[in-house]
Amino acid sequence: MLRDERQLALTAAIEACLHAAHVHEDGAELIGADDAGLRRLAAERRRDAENLAEHLRHLGDLPPEPDPEYQIAADVLSRIKGALADDDRGQALERSTAAEEALAAALREALQQELPPDCRREVERILSSQAQLA
Repeated sequence: MLRDERQLALTAAIEACLHAAHVHEDGAELIGADDAGLRRLAAERRRDAENLAEHLRHLGDLPPEPDPEYQIAADVLSRIKGALADDDRGQALERSTAAEEALAAALREALQQELPPDCRREVERILSSQAQLA
């Protein structure tokens, strides 16, 4: 099945949401206390991915599934970097920030496409929710 540019952009945004959620969850686990709100942010990103997945279905495509092997490899690499660094909290927050930046880039790319109005509003809502975090 061939995907159009809208479907590809939404798929990338969904993958970025799921990746960010995983990174936030891993960071919260790594630092223990959730004073940074990483678990809440992870739950929000999972909901965002579900909402975008529904829009993708309306465009005639199926949403992607998270790649567990990639997530495990990313976690191992993160733990190694964390072991080498003395600041677990700083490392976790850096990873979360990078994941949010990648998500923002994917959302901006999606906004370059001819999305249905309700889908466009959802992408814009997620992007604006990031601005409130900063």
